[in-house]
Amino acid sequence: MNDKKNKRICWITASCFLDVDIPIVPRLKKLFDIDWIIISSPRTLADDRRYLESTSDCDYDIVSSESRWYGPDANKFCQDLFRTAALKNYDWYYLDYSSLMYGFQAAAKFLPVDKVTVAAHNVTTPNGARLFYLAKYNMAFVLRKFRNFQVFSLNQKKALEKRNPNADIFYCPLALKDYGKSQTAEKTRLKCFLFFGNILGYKRVDILLNAVNILAEKGVTDFKVKIAGYCQPKEWDKKYLPLINHTGIVETDIRRIPSDEVAGLFESCDYFVMPYQSIAQSGAMTVAMNYNLPVIASDLDTFHEFIEDNETGWFFNAGNTDDLVALMEKLINIPEKEYLRIKSNQSEFVRMNLSIDGIVNKYSNYFNKCLN
Repeated sequence: MNDKKNKRICWITASCFLDVDIPIVPRLKKLFDIDWIIISSPRTLADDRRYLESTSDCDYDIVSSESRWYGPDANKFCQDLFRTAALKNYDWYYLDYSSLMYGFQAAAKFLPVDKVTVAAHNVTTPNGARLFYLAKYNMAFVLRKFRNFQVFSLNQKKALEKRNPNADIFYCPLALKDYGKSQTAEKTRLKCFLFFGNILGYKRVDILLNAVNILAEKGVTDFKVKIAGYCQPKEWDKKYLPLINHTGIVETDIRRIPSDEVAGLFESCDYFVMPYQSIAQSGAMTVAMNYNLPVIASDLDTFHEFIEDNETGWFFNAGNTDDLVALMEKLINIPEKEYLRIKSNQSEFVRMNLSIDGIVNKYSNYFNKCLN
């Protein structure tokens, strides 16, 4: 009998990172006794349940709270959550930082901090992130109070080592995010560039839209761009909508994309574009790699961990619209043989570095160490 099955782990996941943990937790539950708690919200609860039912057959508890982020109601929610978890006297706690970003004061109050691993998606807070200064303050608090951390990129590992030299750090890349197969996806004859995910300032969607305008002014119009993801309505109307001058090229779907529509988006496009100005790690990129969609990215350090220029994807100079324009024009006309070479190289990189068996094995080794 596996002795670790007698050890109990409390694993808390944010619904916004549910796709990160779905490939992992069900497999780990076969090795460890894990109580999996998922923090959802009323507006995403139905979609979260559908996603879980279609991708996982393991047991879980899902809690819906409109006030999980900040404010008095969030404080009460987190106090109740961690007080209850502490009473169950788990052997270890794995907490997704993003799920309860502003509830870690309660976690530090009720839980044995030496038995807590904080999954820190953003050790460094990207400029333009939601509630930027509050997020920076809370991460500083977490880094002071807790010792055990998981990071998902070597770039963030270096940042954490610098900010907390005494931290015990578990590095493991994000697992690929699989949303199944689409029954309706169709590719057009035109090359299609996709941006997918929450639209925030640091992701620089404006650069992509400006690149479209420059290409169209040069007479290059035989391509498509899809932008799909949620943006605050006022920000979209003020910052991005005025940049869309060619509606025959740009197709937008500005909302939280239901999980059962994600596969169709990726399967209908040819390239995934990431014009970010800063990045800790990217879940969206793991979706692209799962669907073997070559990635175009700004040349940031974290992206270099997963992309080799002109071998598994392409880089352009971060913040340089003209450089992106030149690259997109090149890729609109890329020979099919070269495009397939990049896709093949990307598949091989995924097989060698991001296999789910390899990632689950890293988690298993980590928890075995923690529970000894």
